[in-house]
Amino acid sequence: MSTILINGRSSVNILYRHALYRIEDTPELACKMIIPQTQSLLYGLDESETCSSETIEFTVQADPYNVITEFCVLDVESPYNAILERLWIHVMRAIPSTQHQLLKYPTPSGMAN
Repeated sequence: MSTILINGRSSVNILYRHALYRIEDTPELACKMIIPQTQSLLYGLDESETCSSETIEFTVQADPYNVITEFCVLDVESPYNAILERLWIHVMRAIPSTQHQLLKYPTPSGMAN
């Protein structure tokens, strides 16, 4: 099971290296593009700093949509596999609920979560 944080305060999508290793072991999910970049400095909510030296693109499936998403890859420990940022939430026209621990978004057949 994937543990993904939907964070309306985040300005970048993050994929943690430990999750990337699991994706690489799954051939049907390994279709992606790694893009080397100069180091990007990212700041956490606790004002800690960490660097990302690559980004990766692959498809995030939120039935019935498949959204090509760019992630900064971080090699740090985290209880999450990924963090999805506010632009992704906006593109999906989604409404996150922290109280209910779910994400609702419109689909052609009604609301999905």
